[in-house]
Amino acid sequence: MNKEDKQRAIGKVIAINSDRFTIELLAGFDNFNISGFDDIHYFAQLNSYVIIPYQHYYIVAEVFGVREKDMNTSYNDPKEQFLNKIKSGKFLEVLPIGALKPTHNGLTFEFGVSVYPSLYTDTLYIKESELDAIFNVGAHGEVICETGTWRDNKGECPHGENRRFNTLSVGKSTIFPGYDVKIDIDKFFGGHAAVLGNTGSGKSCTISSIIQGIFSLKDYSAVGSTFVFFDVNGEYRQAFSKLRKRNNNIRVRYLTLDEQKAKNEKELFNLPNWFLNIDEWALLLKASERTQLPVLRNALGLAVLFSRDDAEEGIRKTKNHLLATCITQILRDETSSPSKSDRIHSILRKFNTTDIKLAKVLCVTNGRQTDITIEKTLIVSFGELTGKTQLHDYLESKDVNGDPLFFLSKVEMPVYEKGSKFNFDVIEEAIDLAILYEEAHGNRQIRDYCSSLITRIKSIRDRPDFEFLRASNSSLRKYKRRILGLFKKDGKIKKHAQVVVIDLSVLDDEIVEIVACVLSRIIYETVKNFEPRNAYPVNLILEEAHRYITEQPQREFLRANLIFDRIAKEGRKFGVFLLVSSQRPSELSKTVLSQCSNFIVHRIQNPEDLSHIRQITPHISETILKRMPSIPTQNALIFGHAVNLPATFKVTNADPLPLSDNNKVSENWFLQKDFELTTKTNL
Repeated sequence: MNKEDKQRAIGKVIAINSDRFTIELLAGFDNFNISGFDDIHYFAQLNSYVIIPYQHYYIVAEVFGVREKDMNTSYNDPKEQFLNKIKSGKFLEVLPIGALKPTHNGLTFEFGVSVYPSLYTDTLYIKESELDAIFNVGAHGEVICETGTWRDNKGECPHGENRRFNTLSVGKSTIFPGYDVKIDIDKFFGGHAAVLGNTGSGKSCTISSIIQGIFSLKDYSAVGSTFVFFDVNGEYRQAFSKLRKRNNNIRVRYLTLDEQKAKNEKELFNLPNWFLNIDEWALLLKASERTQLPVLRNALGLAVLFSRDDAEEGIRKTKNHLLATCITQILRDETSSPSKSDRIHSILRKFNTTDIKLAKVLCVTNGRQTDITIEKTLIVSFGELTGKTQLHDYLESKDVNGDPLFFLSKVEMPVYEKGSKFNFDVIEEAIDLAILYEEAHGNRQIRDYCSSLITRIKSIRDRPDFEFLRASNSSLRKYKRRILGLFKKDGKIKKHAQVVVIDLSVLDDEIVEIVACVLSRIIYETVKNFEPRNAYPVNLILEEAHRYITEQPQREFLRANLIFDRIAKEGRKFGVFLLVSSQRPSELSKTVLSQCSNFIVHRIQNPEDLSHIRQITPHISETILKRMPSIPTQNALIFGHAVNLPATFKVTNADPLPLSDNNKVSENWFLQKDFELTTKTNL
């Protein structure tokens, strides 16, 4: 230890455990401070740091306890014993957290300690230069040429220089005034992260501040970034309203289901029903896996099949077989004739071929044609179908070789694949057709088993909040570009927007879950196929994530929801990252949270949530956990791979703020009598 270190010693190590040390302070420190070379240093503040020399580097330890103990000194006067605490022993309880090692660029901080000091080793107060190394204060980017990384033979940039940033300040340390708390951009946004805290603790303000901070770095703008917000509370339009004015290179795209919020037709959000895969349809219709899911799968296959042109012989024959089988089943069931007529009408209005349709003129066995159509055979007179026999004979007719004209000996049900376009309005009849086909093959109870499925699809058909699913003319490729902030020009894909905010505030939780699952899957599958791999990073910001990334093993419809688990486990390889924001971490998927490598935690007071955080982050100490219930608003605790050390900080002010202000109750309560309501309302 050099001479300077000797002069800043404050105590010695007197006890060493596997996870903590005890420091006895030198005599004379009555106020826990010492005058150093540069300033007066107060070294007994909780969560501050001290350093312990070891060989050629320093062990950094965090103070988590301060205590004193009388040293059995005799006093002449009881008052002297009460006042003269300078004679008492003072102790610090500290946790080893890392090491400061010398390099050619100065000191470098490394998290984690694998060695321990010897007993009675000196303990030193920490200097500003050492804090700089811990907090990584200083240059936070690399200088590059405007034209790229190219330099001339003198190592200079002929067209000027810019800076590519690798760290971002997110606020100021609450323990060390004036020190920026910085995150490593690659480690924070190149992995999954979580922003947690009670309602009103400042989560959305923190996210807004961080994104605003990224786009305030103008030397070399982050034009290649893509942030997709699932804005379930309608907060972020206001937060990002000034980004374009501050940085002309940055654009924000807004999509909303609320026609009153949309400034133009391009801002209206839709999600064509044929983008959904079978698991997402099951989630939408809450189809049970054992009985309803097979029927739903067949129904979707039928909807796609009948949306195709039947000019191809194979397709037409399959359609004819299915229709003939289902209509024959209706004709021989025990329902009333009016019911049979209505059901066949309903089916043939949506599903038909040139051979089996309402306007089809029937051919009789003697070769003559009549003007009797299929529709006329469905007329009910005196409670009976007038043309039941004719319709049945037509469907059972044979060709010149004596083979059935419509019934096939072997047929495979059409397979539904996502991206196969069909009209949303036909799904109800398609389910009925699939059930009829099952009944025709002896499954007499299938309709009872699927009653809830039928009820659900009828409900969705009639609800206006599902209208966004009916946009059937959208191009899937164009839709993907829209969601990812891209556009196509002259055959080339270019960047249009860096921030895409999807306002889902008008939707119920069940619909938000569907939309979030489908969009996340589409984005993941799209980015996964980019070449070269991992060259187009996309960060999904999941607001109020507990509403759609739930941990409920008893539910039957979680397969669609597993896309978030898949992204959490595999997204890093392809460049899809999650930033999960929630006030109830205990309700979130454990898989998603366990894969988060960075956490920003605001005030959390619920014991269940605190316990959950403790379980998913085993590296977190009890000291850190105990801070969480008392963190003030706009303050947060950050820990993970993106910061050197867990740190409590005051978040940089977001400007403008998201639309999440607390209600000023006293201003809204204490008004003049008979005041006029100025709030816009449709009452």
